[in-house]
Amino acid sequence: MKFDIHLHSNYSDGANTPEEIIKYAKKIGLAGIAITDHDTARGYLNAIDRNSKNKNFKIIPGVEVTSKEGHILCLNAIPEILPYTPAEEVIEKIHDEGGIAIAAHPYDKFRGGVSDLILKLNFDAIEVFNGRMIMSKKGIEELKKIADKRNIAKTGGSDAHSVREVGNVCIKINENEDPVDAIRKGIVEIVVEGKLKRKFDHLLSFL
Repeated sequence: MKFDIHLHSNYSDGANTPEEIIKYAKKIGLAGIAITDHDTARGYLNAIDRNSKNKNFKIIPGVEVTSKEGHILCLNAIPEILPYTPAEEVIEKIHDEGGIAIAAHPYDKFRGGVSDLILKLNFDAIEVFNGRMIMSKKGIEELKKIADKRNIAKTGGSDAHSVREVGNVCIKINENEDPVDAIRKGIVEIVVEGKLKRKFDHLLSFL
């Protein structure tokens, strides 16, 4: 089963409604998504409402929190956190509410990466492949090494801001496995699709 766990709707800086995102995600065969709008859960709440009659498509609670030091993906919880709260406090709050904290595009200084904080803060996972980042073999290998050394999961997401990007980068898990539990256990595979797959084919063996 494939899930896109990093994407944005028109409730933050995305172009499409949650309904349009869900429709497209189903069309391309995803098992579920996490709408991770910036500092708001309105996209997630709207998605839950639009998907209420479809129990076979999973909407994961999600938000991309703007901490003082950079962006942190929160899955499985919707904590009330003010923007620019210190990252350490953000992670503690996420964990207090049963969520998981993922360092989003950690070394992308132009898009709010938390940088070297991935070396010391209590993240549950590191996003080692982001659909909107220019990736290199060295960059992927470095993030993988950090995640492995810290014994935390390696994830990927499209970071889609329009439906045509949805599903470009996903996590793949075993049938009947819960995606959040799979991330906690570190048993996820990163899958790159479409144009990105052709563009980064030379790097995919390193995921």
